[in-house]
Amino acid sequence: MTSSAPAPVVLGRIDESFHQVAAAVVEEVLLRLGHDVEVREGPHPEMYPLLARGELDLFADSWLPGGHAAYWEQIRDRVVEVAPLFEGAEFFWAVPGYVPADQVARLSDLARPEVTARMATLVVQGTTAGAGLTTRSQQLLVDYGLDRAGWSHRIGDIHAIIDTINARIAAREWFVTPLWQPQYLNEVHDLRPLVDELGVFPPPDRASLLAHRGAFERLPERTREVLGRIRFTVSAVSAMDRAVNLDGLDPLAAARRWMDRHPAEAAPWFA
Repeated sequence: MTSSAPAPVVLGRIDESFHQVAAAVVEEVLLRLGHDVEVREGPHPEMYPLLARGELDLFADSWLPGGHAAYWEQIRDRVVEVAPLFEGAEFFWAVPGYVPADQVARLSDLARPEVTARMATLVVQGTTAGAGLTTRSQQLLVDYGLDRAGWSHRIGDIHAIIDTINARIAAREWFVTPLWQPQYLNEVHDLRPLVDELGVFPPPDRASLLAHRGAFERLPERTREVLGRIRFTVSAVSAMDRAVNLDGLDPLAAARRWMDRHPAEAAPWFA
């Protein structure tokens, strides 16, 4: 009687392209180590509980200590941080570069009447309700008094933000957008982050690979060691994100292409 094949490693990721490509690097590493991989994805509020319950073995990527702090606090006793995949993950609000910096440089500038009068809209198109960027964007409206100046924040998704930025820049309109790094839009458009004097947004985070404790302990030692060595950069994620959104690659193909083109960066993980 032959033994059954080992169960696939279940890898969770958030259903946004920049998160998808970061997780796809982990997926490709697992595949190169000989594992079968099952990928599950969804919004932030769904994925973290799945990890805590052990329905996910691994999860990439978690923005710590600030961006995903609320979710981390709910699960930290049941998970282990395997690797800081990349540093420099951050949130901000931005304006296009053609908006003069001497008129709009800080979030507080958005409350000035001469600035609000020049904007094409005072509705800021946001991403999903469960994103850390959304929570903080709603908070800064109050903290900076922007709500009293007529500004509002609309829940949407990553596609709504992309469409808004592309359309308004094409029209050379003045507008404000919530944004983050890594994100391919920063590479294809001139977008200037506004200074956050009050510190509503957290300092730049590390984006980490997490694992359910029990599941991680069951992985082969070699797999645990290799996963713990994965490191790449914000610019690498932006390049893979661009490959998905502009070149039409799926996340795994984008990750695979990046790893193949950067062997000096990926090879040490497997040493």
